[in-house]
Amino acid sequence: MDKKQVERRGYLQFLEMFRDDTRLIKVITGVRRCGKSTLLDQFIKKLLDSSVKEEEILRMNLESSEFMALETAAALAEYVYARVPRQGRFYIFLDEIQRVEGWEKTVNSLLVDTEADIYITGSNSHLLSTELSTYLTGRYVSVQMLPLSFAEYKELRGAGRNDQELFRDYLEYGGFPLVDPSLGKTAVTSILQDLYNSIIFQDVVSRGNIRNTGELLRLVSYMMFNIGNISSLRKITEGLGDVHRNTVEKYLGLLEEACVLYRADRFDLRSTALNPLPKYYAVDPGLRNIAAGFSSADRGRVLENVVYLELLRRGYQVTVGKWDAQEVDFVASRPMAGKEYYQVCYGFLQESTEERELAPLQAIKDNFPKTVLTMDPWGSSTTRDGILIRNVVEWLLAGDEK
Repeated sequence: MDKKQVERRGYLQFLEMFRDDTRLIKVITGVRRCGKSTLLDQFIKKLLDSSVKEEEILRMNLESSEFMALETAAALAEYVYARVPRQGRFYIFLDEIQRVEGWEKTVNSLLVDTEADIYITGSNSHLLSTELSTYLTGRYVSVQMLPLSFAEYKELRGAGRNDQELFRDYLEYGGFPLVDPSLGKTAVTSILQDLYNSIIFQDVVSRGNIRNTGELLRLVSYMMFNIGNISSLRKITEGLGDVHRNTVEKYLGLLEEACVLYRADRFDLRSTALNPLPKYYAVDPGLRNIAAGFSSADRGRVLENVVYLELLRRGYQVTVGKWDAQEVDFVASRPMAGKEYYQVCYGFLQESTEERELAPLQAIKDNFPKTVLTMDPWGSSTTRDGILIRNVVEWLLAGDEK
């Protein structure tokens, strides 16, 4: 098994920012196998390196057979309270907490009864939106973790390899830490299939008590094939043929909760009105390709998906813009920082493509930054009206620099 790791610096910075603030629970959510457990291990190592003692740390992976009997809040509380002092420095790490029914009660009690610094993870984006989470209102900070960014992927897999060649692998196989293209296509496909099955059956089928898994798998394939396309319940239902609209709505909700799909709402840029037809993106290009089939014909939409995820990683709220009949791929905004507009196209050299991609940005008359990201192998350039044209691989590797 590949033991190589990349330090997840952005997420570690988040944990470090709130370290030793015992008033707040630190919550990490994200799709299964994206690296949450490894992140906890990396943070624990930093604690140990900073003079924290091993006996001051309790680390529990609640999916381990060691803790299989801890299925209720009471059982979890009994186990933890026997090991955690009421006073003094102590660190508690509860991994995959959603497995314990009523976990919020125990975590809230620990927050009240001890001086421990508490960290929890879960493979569910709505971990804190359940009825019981009222116990934790105002008592937590959270971050949603994604698979490896391309910059992280390069650090882990890129030794001696050309950036463009490496990026082609990333577009095809994605950024799950377990997925190593050097193992060969057959092995990588098998790993991705196992990941897909684990996520779908453990975090969607089981959680949603779904009996007709065939319907769900058809919906997942349909949505993965249509990433970046305008969607509606009516259109999806018609595309599937014999699946009820209410069932589609339920399945979409479960797939979002399991962090498999991300919904990008569309807004009219003239009126700021919400458009009822959103777009959906996959949590990872490799997971998308294993569900929808590996096809070079889809690489433009997969590239768009990669940019969407990268904007999320950089802390943006990401929506889709509509200006009359024209689409702006992404409107990215952060508090106190204004907006940025992005168009994504695989190739930009043809005149017709250039006109089509620039037109929506040219129609917007505000002064916020506007960027076209493309696979064309050039550096940065700027049009006469101030639109930045940039190679997407360079943009991904540059990070959040301005």
